[in-house]
Amino acid sequence: MSLPEFKSEYSPTYKRINVGGLFGKIHPVGLQAFVYSEELLIDKVLATEPLSPNRAIIKRTIECELIIDPMQMKSIQLWLNQKIAEYEKIFGQIPSPEEVESRAKRHPQQ
Repeated sequence: MSLPEFKSEYSPTYKRINVGGLFGKIHPVGLQAFVYSEELLIDKVLATEPLSPNRAIIKRTIECELIIDPMQMKSIQLWLNQKIAEYEKIFGQIPSPEEVESRAKRHPQQ
């Protein structure tokens, strides 16, 4: 049995998303995941004298919802593990969020 020919094209609604994070939950059909982006808003910082960085706001925008079946969840996990290994081989180990937080506490910004 031969495989069918595949044709690829971009969706008319295609867009690039700078992923700030994912949020979701498990369903009987797989995973429901919401992809959000983050943007640093500094309008209130610039409105103070002297500048007050603690007035910055992080705006989170829900970009899309993904419904991922269990087989694709596994496929994505394998693909992502491979990409992480490739990245770390070239650029070095990616620190965990806990490591980054620990470093930030040891070296607070002046």
